[in-house]
Amino acid sequence: MAEDEGGGRGRIGVEIFEQVEKLVSDEGITRTEAFQRLSEQTGRRAGTVAANYYRVARQRGAELQPRGGRGRRRSGGGGGDGTDLEAALGRVTSALEDLTDMVRTQQRELDQLREQSQQLDRLRRLLND
Repeated sequence: MAEDEGGGRGRIGVEIFEQVEKLVSDEGITRTEAFQRLSEQTGRRAGTVAANYYRVARQRGAELQPRGGRGRRRSGGGGGDGTDLEAALGRVTSALEDLTDMVRTQQRELDQLREQSQQLDRLRRLLND
C-alpha cells in the first residue's frame, strides 16, 4: 500500500529534510548545528536526523561531497567510508519510525472500533429488553 511522501512512508525523513533546510536558510547555521537542534527538539539522535536528511537529499538528486577522514572509524577492508552503512541505517530508522506511526494509527482505529462495538452491544440490549 504505497502512500505519497506527505502522508506515509518516508514522511519523517521529508519533514526532517525540510526543517534542516529551513534552519540553514533562515538562521545561517550549519547542517550539523541544525541536526543537533532538531535532535534536541525531537528526542531523536543527531545521527538519525542526519541520516534521514542525507537519505532524502540523495533521493532528490543532491550531489553530496564524500565524507572525509574527520576522525571517523572505517570498517575493516575495502575503500568504503561508511556512507553505505549510514544510508542503510537511515533507511532502517525511517522505516521503523514509519512502522511506529502506522501501529499507533492502527491502535487508535482499534480503540474506536471497540468503542463502536460496545455501543452496538448496548443498543442491542436495549432493543431486546
